[in-house]
Amino acid sequence: MNTSTPTQWLLQLTQTIITEQARSLVCIPDRDTAQVEREKLRREFRDGLVKADIRKDRTGKASTYTLRYVTRSVETIKLF
Repeated sequence: MNTSTPTQWLLQLTQTIITEQARSLVCIPDRDTAQVEREKLRREFRDGLVKADIRKDRTGKASTYTLRYVTRSVETIKLF
């Protein structure tokens, strides 16, 4: 006669939340400064930086640049 008790396994239930945010740095005076700002973002966000594009807003002497970038963050929550 087998009198062993059954074994129960408890599994952790988690939820992963991925958030992407699009942001812009505007009115950057020249392309070199925009490239420096992009490198700062790469160092700050590392793998969290999805893309960073530099765009010229206008032509002529009054032109400025915009740096548009997207960041991604991942958060894992234990439900129980």
